Amino acid sequence: MLGAVPDAPLRGREAEVDRLTSLIGHVMAGRCTLITIEGPPGCGKSRLLRESMRIAEDFGLSVCAKYTDGACSAGGPSRRDPEDPHRPYAVAVDNAHHLDHEDVRALIAREGGPDGPARVWILARRASAGAPPLEGVLLSPTAGTERVKLGTLPPGPAMALAADALGAPPDAGLARVLGRAGGHPRRLLELAQGMLEEGSIAVDGYRARLVTDRLPRRLVERVESSLMGYSPEFRQMVRVAAALGNEVSFEKVARVLNEAPTALLPTLDEVVAAGVLENSAGRLTFRDELLHRLITGWMPETVRDALRGQASGPPRSTAPALPAEPEAAPYGERLSDQEAVIAGLVHEGLTNRQIARRLGLSPHTVNYHLRKVFRKLGVASRVDLTRVVRGGTGKAPGPAPALAPPA
Repeated sequence: MLGAVPDAPLRGREAEVDRLTSLIGHVMAGRCTLITIEGPPGCGKSRLLRESMRIAEDFGLSVCAKYTDGACSAGGPSRRDPEDPHRPYAVAVDNAHHLDHEDVRALIAREGGPDGPARVWILARRASAGAPPLEGVLLSPTAGTERVKLGTLPPGPAMALAADALGAPPDAGLARVLGRAGGHPRRLLELAQGMLEEGSIAVDGYRARLVTDRLPRRLVERVESSLMGYSPEFRQMVRVAAALGNEVSFEKVARVLNEAPTALLPTLDEVVAAGVLENSAGRLTFRDELLHRLITGWMPETVRDALRGQASGPPRSTAPALPAEPEAAPYGERLSDQEAVIAGLVHEGLTNRQIARRLGLSPHTVNYHLRKVFRKLGVASRVDLTRVVRGGTGKAPGPAPALAPPA
């Protein structure tokens, strides 16, 4: 099984387990299946992946490969049952959101190719804007691709999960505080365990009760660290939205960011896919009260006041001023740190996919940043960008035509 520590009981995932059981059972009837378990970070994908391996073993399948990183699919020997090469088998891959069609086909070829015994591949990955759909990877008429989507837990299973962590069910007051996590499994567990460690929860006999309503430091630090792993544009949008309230219009966020709404759509896609905000008819709402509280507390009060004041003021013009004579400037001064790194790697001749692998990003994210580099430097091709980087200037080589997607 994936992981060395015994798992706690699964809570609130009965429908997903039943579906996985049915899909894995089809392998015994000779059907090859690619299953993706998808959802935002912290929703329990890895836990359900381990459960799927237990189900496969119960069916008698050979669990021949258990990867904890999608990068492991790039090479290495197959681990099918050497004593019975025709025995149906299962392959599990965690953190598979960076794998595209080519990577998944390499995994399939590594574990037996299109011929051979019936098998099932189960990939757990984030439902991110950069994760490509995998329909069509299995070309056999007897093969299929299935998706199992994970969301938040209903209140009952969420409190049962908290009781598993605390060793006793929460009382009504504590349940209200834990309910701020909105049923998000990881945040709920970290909130409960952190409060227990810091003395904000007391377990008396058969009940856990609230002592003081205080955010645990470990949860604050983890959310801060997690946000720092995203792009500056991602963090900027999230913090602006948090300062303006638990629910805010997309138009108001665009006004504060001084950007045209269309220019912010790629960032909005990433924020929604990461499970931070929900977008409903232009209204942005935080997925849960706890996350909004954590991000709001990350900013000094003076910064929050300044952002709110900017939101209530008149819209600022997004039209750029036209200087009489543009002056050349070092190109790095016009780009963020990440954009400058990507521009340098383009100058070295790397493709978007190679850049994504080197930086640990998705090709979609690299393409998004490269579009911004093109716009900021006034170039329209990788060749022009290479000239700008080589010359060390941000001055465009000439009038830029309409931008085309970077190759």
